[in-house]
Amino acid sequence: MNLLSLPLAPPQLFQDLRVEPEEARSILRPQKDERYGFGFALSPYRGCAHGCRYCYVREYPNALHGPEDWGGWVAPKLNAPELLWSQRHRLHEARVFLASATDPYQPLERQYRLTRRCLEVLLLCPSTEVLLHTRSPLILQDLDLLRAFGDRVTVGFSIPTDDDTVRQVVEPHAPTIPGRWAAVERLAKAGIAVNLAVTPLMAVHDPQAFARRARASGAAGAWVGGLRLLKRDPFYKVLADHGWLQVLDRDYAEGIRAAFRAAFPAPRKVREPRAERVSAVAPSLARQPGLFDADVLPPLVGD
Repeated sequence: MNLLSLPLAPPQLFQDLRVEPEEARSILRPQKDERYGFGFALSPYRGCAHGCRYCYVREYPNALHGPEDWGGWVAPKLNAPELLWSQRHRLHEARVFLASATDPYQPLERQYRLTRRCLEVLLLCPSTEVLLHTRSPLILQDLDLLRAFGDRVTVGFSIPTDDDTVRQVVEPHAPTIPGRWAAVERLAKAGIAVNLAVTPLMAVHDPQAFARRARASGAAGAWVGGLRLLKRDPFYKVLADHGWLQVLDRDYAEGIRAAFRAAFPAPRKVREPRAERVSAVAPSLARQPGLFDADVLPPLVGD
């Protein structure tokens, strides 16, 4: 079914979620980040049903919704795939990140399939690299499509805590932690380059066991990132009430990073024979670091 063939429906409820279909005027947002190195961000949806209580996107200006409404509404961009197709000439040798402001595999993707249809467009752009970031096992519905990309696709999977009781407080409508581990394992077994995004870092019960679990899942690497709070953020009280203020401490984050360094030891460099070094071919252009490359862990497969 071509969603563009249907008139825009008025807002409706979907499992207590306010759904507000819209037609976007643009779909590719240029990104300029020296570390992450991707060229465009692409979001097939506005808003996110996961409703993570710490999400920085709450502060984005919105004429219809305030920060307190975050998690209660989603606007599917019905023309996202067609708009992307019309802009494909911009994607030669570029990187596309899905998505910077919303999870591309939130529950409505099961119905609208906008992320999949955008991926189908990107698959036809042979020099374009794709970075997917999600916290949802729903990504597995596109496993066949992801495999078709070969080494042009990387998945970052968000698992910010090893304790699902913590997840139930900070990400009340997001998938469970056990479900995410199972998804990472299936992606890795399918040959998809998947990296663990421990970000924003939440309370962790056992850092060493957490890191070992990540390594056993088949993840190629990991990234531990800090929490960004809004001004006078009510989430600070959530942390304080549960005794989790340590997640704001740099030393705490460094302790988690140390556990991951131990679980993902850097590969030893093999010294080349002198003759091979002398006769080396001219070097090619270096590949920019990927979004989920970690400065504490080995580089992505293929680097």
